Amino acid sequence: MMSPELNETAKALDRVPAESKSSHRVQRERAVAMSRVFLTWLPYSQRSQTLAESFGASPVYFGYLSGGRSALKAAVRYLLMTFHTIGFIVRRRPTLVFVMNQPVFLALVVFLLSFVFDYGYVIDSHSGLFNKPEWRWSLPLMKYAYRRSLFSIVTNREHKELVESWGGRVEVLGALTMGEEPVRPFSRPIGPCFAVIGTFASDEPTAEVLEACRRMPDWRFYVTGSLKRAPRDLVEQAPPNVIFTDFMARPDYVGLVQTMDGAIVLVKNDNVMQRGAYEAMSWAVPIITSDWPLLRETFCRGTLFVDNSPEQITGAVRQLVERPEFFRSEIRQLQQERADKWEADIARINRFLAEAS
Repeated sequence: MMSPELNETAKALDRVPAESKSSHRVQRERAVAMSRVFLTWLPYSQRSQTLAESFGASPVYFGYLSGGRSALKAAVRYLLMTFHTIGFIVRRRPTLVFVMNQPVFLALVVFLLSFVFDYGYVIDSHSGLFNKPEWRWSLPLMKYAYRRSLFSIVTNREHKELVESWGGRVEVLGALTMGEEPVRPFSRPIGPCFAVIGTFASDEPTAEVLEACRRMPDWRFYVTGSLKRAPRDLVEQAPPNVIFTDFMARPDYVGLVQTMDGAIVLVKNDNVMQRGAYEAMSWAVPIITSDWPLLRETFCRGTLFVDNSPEQITGAVRQLVERPEFFRSEIRQLQQERADKWEADIARINRFLAEAS
């Protein structure tokens, strides 16, 4: 029988692609002997998984009633996950807890329990905490959690300076380098094909992208993201060369993006790291992204930057089609540079954790 402290991760395995489960089971079985855990209030997160592996932590996922947007459903979900997290920490008694900070309630639970169980913790700070209006109410509380943490992880200098002003120690880890993953091959049609990576969030210029696609009728564009979040009118009015993939299992998503001529990953706001962009970079797929300082600094090769207008998006796509070898070569160089930096950053942080233990 599986030990009770691993039930949470076992449940999450049902939401992970089948090809990935064997490696997750190995990690789960080793978790009993480990004192480091990485807690995430999602059924699965590739970012949490990558960081957990890098820091020798056991990834633990809590996911309930996912997919709903009602306030009541959210309240019930957060309450269930709070009790489950408390129970997990009481049973497991970890010495080091990594915690994903969206939603903020998880980080606050870990912060409060650290006074009782005397463990160290690290906050993985997604940019939504600082940028999204719905979470700004929590910042006066979160500054105490950051101040008590061993350190926190942020994606850019602006958020680093903010957390440091609260008295917290900060490490900047921008674009992650993805490791080997299960892949289900995608059979792409003949002709230029592009992935439009997003989630139909309000800070994504989806309408502008679809208008750009309309102006390039001979090329195909695969728009990722769950259609549950997509505005119905945008889907119904999309041109015929746009294919909505809906939610994809991770191996299917990896296989799709890896075969594309480019990845379009856009955002309306600055200081938002683009997961789809660093995934594309890790798979040597050229990128079109928004012209923000953070993204220019991070994706300095193999990438075209646009102002999110249909005109510039169209122009960037045409450039990738006209010079594919150049952009492939550039993105491979960036991939190697970022991989080297990632390894150096992880090694430095692991040395700090070893000294602090």
